Amino acid sequence: MTEGKELITKFLLILQTYKSSGAAVRGKAFYDHHSKVEGIFLQIRDIVVEQKKPRRVELNNNLVRYNSSTIEPIIYPECFEGIILSYADRFPATKESLGRIGREWKKTC
Repeated sequence: MTEGKELITKFLLILQTYKSSGAAVRGKAFYDHHSKVEGIFLQIRDIVVEQKKPRRVELNNNLVRYNSSTIEPIIYPECFEGIILSYADRFPATKESLGRIGREWKKTC
């Protein structure tokens, strides 16, 4: 771990030196040479890509207070639709909030 960190530090320092000095052609050649994936590493890459798991969905469930003594979670499905439902419940669309969104949108048009 220590040796790898030192090597990456040196590698990035060399790249930054090429970039800072304007030696774009030499920097690109250096990077291209050291970033080639050949031989056994192509086979390893294929295995990793084949066994890759889907990206995790970050989802926050909501808590709802029904009265002073009852609080229950609303649990959403772990998918993009669940994220949308979670935000829709947390930030309900009101006339005021939609107006603010519209005003911000118009600033970028």
